[in-house]
Amino acid sequence: MNMSAMNNTVSSTGTFSTNNFTSDDSFHCDPPGSAHNAALIAIYIIVLMGGSIGAFVMAWKIKTDSKSVTSTAVVNLILMHTFFLLTVPFRISYYVLGEWKFGEMLCKLVSAMIHVHMYLCFMFYVAIIVIRMLSFFREKKTVEFYQPWHAGAVSLVVWTLVFFAIFPLFLGFYGISKNYNQKQCFQFQAEIANKFVKFVNHLSGTVVLSTICVLLAIQIYVITKLTNKHAGTFRKQQQFGAQTKTLLFLLIMILCFLPYLGFRLFYVKQIMIYPCSLNLHTVNEIFLALTAMSCFDVLTFLVAAH
Repeated sequence: MNMSAMNNTVSSTGTFSTNNFTSDDSFHCDPPGSAHNAALIAIYIIVLMGGSIGAFVMAWKIKTDSKSVTSTAVVNLILMHTFFLLTVPFRISYYVLGEWKFGEMLCKLVSAMIHVHMYLCFMFYVAIIVIRMLSFFREKKTVEFYQPWHAGAVSLVVWTLVFFAIFPLFLGFYGISKNYNQKQCFQFQAEIANKFVKFVNHLSGTVVLSTICVLLAIQIYVITKLTNKHAGTFRKQQQFGAQTKTLLFLLIMILCFLPYLGFRLFYVKQIMIYPCSLNLHTVNEIFLALTAMSCFDVLTFLVAAH
């Protein structure tokens, strides 16, 4: 089916058969409009500037403890932000020029990086939150590794999984089932027809949403317990300050990740019916861009510290 026939099918009937994902070897949709690009340019410029400043300041001010689990998680979080921010200029260039000029492999790599960034940040947030909760319930100031080298070993395992398991998973499934327009990027709608890709999207979204809800419920219980225990003076308690920082990490996940992951569950179903829907693609890309706002977490952490 050619491009004009595809557009006529979508606009006239409002539906699009999933068979069109597999009916030929090419898949092309009209590029998004300038208003869509302007919104994404603004978001990614803010992310690049604020995230870079935050990563630099946090790397300069952080006082690491070689055995602290929390310090290890924060250091890895800064590294993840840094790697992701290196790919943001490519995204800005694409939306400014309206054309991808860096080849298919780099397109897939840049596309994968924002997803890897979101899920790894989520993992580090969960680690930090759980550690703080354990410290509260066990009445310990910090949770530490038994030996300093354990922190390096855990970090090495995490990054090995990222580069040799997670990235190949993204690069192996995106952009292989169809021949895409080489001048466009970040449009891999046809891959969603793959059963494994659909399963991964639903599983990851459900796990993240469920985890956030559980952690939020526990955090509300902790703050309520502290409030009742130290009524009238709870703001002066060191434990309350620590739990406030924990709540900030939860709020970052709620504000940055929930909109995208919640919409993604709907998007995966609808994009198979309307593969060239500009509205679906626009909302998905904007919510995805908002996940990058998590790069401001280090600035939030510094503000909370004062």
